[in-house]
Amino acid sequence: MPTTCVFQLDRLNPIYNSGEYISGRILLRTDKVKRVNAVHVTLEGEAKVQWTMSGKSETANYSGHQQYLHSRTNVFDNTLFRAGVHVYVLTLRIPPDCPSSCKGPYGYIAYTISLTIDKPWGFDEVFRKPITVVQTLDLNFNTEFALPVKDENVKYLCHWPCVSGPICSTLALPASGFTPLQEVPFRLEVDNQSPHYDIIGVEVSIKQHFVFLSRKPVKRNFFTKTLTKELITDRTLRLSKRQYESNICVPMDTPRSTLNPNYIVFLHYTLQVKLKTGCFHYDTDLSVPIIVGTTSLQHLRSSVHTTQPTARTTTPERQRLIERVSPRPPVLAEEEETIPEAASDPHQGIDDDEPPSYDSCLPPSFSFATLAGSQQTLESHGGQHVVLHQIHLPKFPGFSTFIGPAPAQGMEDSGLDMQLYRSYGSLNTDQTGRSLDTFGSLCGPLSEQVELEAEHANEVQVEVEVEPAQVHQPRPRPRQIEAIQDEHLF
Repeated sequence: MPTTCVFQLDRLNPIYNSGEYISGRILLRTDKVKRVNAVHVTLEGEAKVQWTMSGKSETANYSGHQQYLHSRTNVFDNTLFRAGVHVYVLTLRIPPDCPSSCKGPYGYIAYTISLTIDKPWGFDEVFRKPITVVQTLDLNFNTEFALPVKDENVKYLCHWPCVSGPICSTLALPASGFTPLQEVPFRLEVDNQSPHYDIIGVEVSIKQHFVFLSRKPVKRNFFTKTLTKELITDRTLRLSKRQYESNICVPMDTPRSTLNPNYIVFLHYTLQVKLKTGCFHYDTDLSVPIIVGTTSLQHLRSSVHTTQPTARTTTPERQRLIERVSPRPPVLAEEEETIPEAASDPHQGIDDDEPPSYDSCLPPSFSFATLAGSQQTLESHGGQHVVLHQIHLPKFPGFSTFIGPAPAQGMEDSGLDMQLYRSYGSLNTDQTGRSLDTFGSLCGPLSEQVELEAEHANEVQVEVEVEPAQVHQPRPRPRQIEAIQDEHLF
């Protein structure tokens, strides 16, 4: 059975920030006794670059190496290594100045934990465990990252003698520092003064730029990769202006920007915008640098939270408006006795002392004022006996309110007259769009004399129940003597 080694770290995904400690243990299993010089655990971090360039007559090799971290700990110093299972506890620290792990086509920055069995002869046995290191970068510590960035460009599509007007474009960002999974807001202003060509679209992308530096010989190599891209198909017509405002998200697991130019693997980012002109013309490019960190800017973080769509909450003023507009069920005798006690404290129903909001001034909608009030009144009395009293409408001079044949005897003013359902646009409405049952319920009896005549006329009233409807004799209605009855007179 060969020798096996298992690394059990304190995290399922071995991702650590610079300056943190790595904790865990190593399980080493051997099936026989071995002679060794030592057994040691090493934490390494390094950068390597290498590429080849071929010409007609010769080929040049470029390479470079840079060490960021090398920590070695001996866990066994004897010469006789016994068979069995050996457990080694780890506590390793990552320096705070170590760059983030990254990988490109011509080089990489990598960190590994390795256990090495140093043999007196033959090859050493090495077991490696790669880890990912993220160098922390708080964007709030540098004020330059919070400053807005801007780029401008002027392009002429044609030259003499077919000269054309210029296309002036401006790209602006509110700041240059962002973090992964954060939206990058941008504003693009385009002034197309060309009389012949339109801008058919705009392409926005986030570019990742690698710079590789070799030591033997000294030379730089570059590589650019597109992380994310979005296309805006809105056109900017000739001799017109247009402003584009949108967002583009930084992808997850994006390595942070490199700020030290002495590293042989240098990483930076840009936001690039292309104006699609078509017609065999080169696209207009605008580019602004952005810094990718680990902690977002405070003012951009708060703006992102406030711009998220939130559910509309009901303010106390709006709730009072809804209660005032919506119909209320009839108050029973027991409830009438408790009302004065509850109203003794005028400040009991007030939730707060804030000034009234604009929502409290909004009037109810037309459909709610005409239909919802009467329908909700009927629905709110489910399971109860609801008596529909007669409706006394004022007589409008010059024309009749109702259209249709004369109602049956005893049903002249009934609220359940089927002719009311022959509406002119909505349920229970007349030609003017006014709800008849709601209007009648608000008017009430015109005077005490009219009410007395109605009681002696023994008119038939209808009582509505949840069970099959039955016709009963109406109970005598109590006389209402109020000082405001004259206000209903027309």
